[in-house]
Amino acid sequence: MKALQWIAISCALALPVLGQKQASKEPSYTPEGAVARMTLPKGFSVTQFAAEPHVVQPFAFCFDSRGRVWVCENLNYETRRSDTFNDGPKGRIIILEDTNGDGKFDKKKLFIDKLFFPTGLQVGFGGVWVGSPPNLYFIPDRNGDDKPDGKPEVVLDGWGRQDRHETLNSFTWGPDGWLYGCHGVFTHSRVGKPGTPDAERKPINAGVWRYHPTKKKFEVFAWGTSNPWGLDFDDRGQAFITACVIPHLWHMIQGGRYHRQGGRHFNRHVYNDIKTIADHVHQNYGGRAHEGGRAYFWMDGKFNVKNNRQRKGGFAHGGCQIYTGGAFPKQYHGQAFMGNIHHHMLYVDNLERRGSGFKGTHGGDFILAHDNHFLGFNMDTGPEGGVWVIDWNDADICGRVVHQLGTGRIYRITHENCKPVKNLDLYKLNDVKLVELLKHENDWYVDHARRILQERAHAAQNQGPNEGISGTEAETPMLLAKIYNDPKAKPVHRLRAMLTGHAMFGLNNATLLKLMADKDETLRGWAIQCALEDEKVTPPIHEKLVELALTDDSKFVRLYLASALQRMPLKDRWPLATALVSREADKDDHNLPLMYWYGIEPLVPSDKARALQLAAKAKIPLIRQYVARRSASK
Repeated sequence: MKALQWIAISCALALPVLGQKQASKEPSYTPEGAVARMTLPKGFSVTQFAAEPHVVQPFAFCFDSRGRVWVCENLNYETRRSDTFNDGPKGRIIILEDTNGDGKFDKKKLFIDKLFFPTGLQVGFGGVWVGSPPNLYFIPDRNGDDKPDGKPEVVLDGWGRQDRHETLNSFTWGPDGWLYGCHGVFTHSRVGKPGTPDAERKPINAGVWRYHPTKKKFEVFAWGTSNPWGLDFDDRGQAFITACVIPHLWHMIQGGRYHRQGGRHFNRHVYNDIKTIADHVHQNYGGRAHEGGRAYFWMDGKFNVKNNRQRKGGFAHGGCQIYTGGAFPKQYHGQAFMGNIHHHMLYVDNLERRGSGFKGTHGGDFILAHDNHFLGFNMDTGPEGGVWVIDWNDADICGRVVHQLGTGRIYRITHENCKPVKNLDLYKLNDVKLVELLKHENDWYVDHARRILQERAHAAQNQGPNEGISGTEAETPMLLAKIYNDPKAKPVHRLRAMLTGHAMFGLNNATLLKLMADKDETLRGWAIQCALEDEKVTPPIHEKLVELALTDDSKFVRLYLASALQRMPLKDRWPLATALVSREADKDDHNLPLMYWYGIEPLVPSDKARALQLAAKAKIPLIRQYVARRSASK
């Protein structure tokens, strides 16, 4: 029966790549042969979850709350500078399911086709969110029958595609209930709701953006880097990305301005930007450290490093997965997995706390594909605790031409501790069970439980129970509060409960003030970010922020205060700014002096005399220097 089912899938669902030219090269290895060549650390194994002809030109994937895999197939991709626009929309979204838990798909559905150039997707809130420049779409499927309820709805438009590698990508649900994504430096977007005047649109040409699914609000979360294609959060809610050409690893802070591969910051008074957290660089094919045009690569994909023991990397990094799956050995927890495009491998960087942020150290090779066509660039953690990765699979590395139009693979990397999962459906759980999942060792369950609870809260507040999304239960806020108010609970469990409550209902001032006084610095920091989410500040909150700036010993907390400074009206910033720049201990921190400056800079032209008074009392030399410089400029 299984064989007959597989034959049916192979014949009926190996959908043709219509309108594409004949592939000019064959894959270097069959999917099965490619798996056999891969080398991993002891205790790990690789399974081919899906491959051509069942998945073709995969640009992105995500999991739904049943553990199924949704895949963007971008059949309009041609090169990084061109696409098959004139041939009409050919992209599609497919759903792959493993019904027997053997790690390989055995059921496939076509959700939608005739999409133009799909670049990213996430499932949630009764539908699917899809990047398809110039649009961010929401495709409703409120009854969950895997069929669109209607045409794609344009949520945001104005996304560019000048560089097809650098448009909106890497969709990820953040721990605060926002949809996050990345954007590259050589594509220029001016984003807004349909009909928004150009002057009111928000420009982005490198960085991380976010969109709130119920508040319908878009903002740039952080500016800069190069072509990030990979975004994830650790279990403290910290965001990380990987980048190409410039150094590879970045801790993304709300309101941060980061080293750019090219071009200038929108604000010419930034003066300086935040640099990589990595304490090392990877080598290009000539054995030199990468950096912009000084690095070079080989388009034939050959392995040309003389000393293969050196830190490998070329200068293209894709995918970022902070491992919180609970099944790998402890040394991998909280570490950054990333793809190495030029050396056809995955490797790990270790994340270590340093000051207000992190330091990234080289953790070593994780997978060597030994296949010149392996291009792993998009990752996620699965419900079994494994790391999943898309392989674009092509002889060309940097998008000059597609040699294999009909290839694409998804691999599942597991440890012997990973347990098979099947017949999963978190939507069937009531709120009590979902709240219990917030304590799960695998963040996959935490993320999906949080989002479902957020969906239910929105339905209850705005629509009532309808179309497969039930209203939330009355006791749920109390269940969450019981966890985040318990000083004996694990800090990570408290944070998860707090952020779920924030995503569902918002937290009132009394709760936020209490959390800002908590013994755990992570809860204090996140309480600050939650309080300023809507860019408004009440007098009690404002007073507490200034108090924290003066008295809190945590640089981590002061980093949140620096982000909050940028979200306040100018008239409210002065007391907080004055308090922050009085902290001499912050003068050599990797992030804090610049983050303080980004919040202070617009104050200078608004009141130069007061700004100079602030600078005179500042104990951070950079602030004194930059205030003087800004005061002298127009």
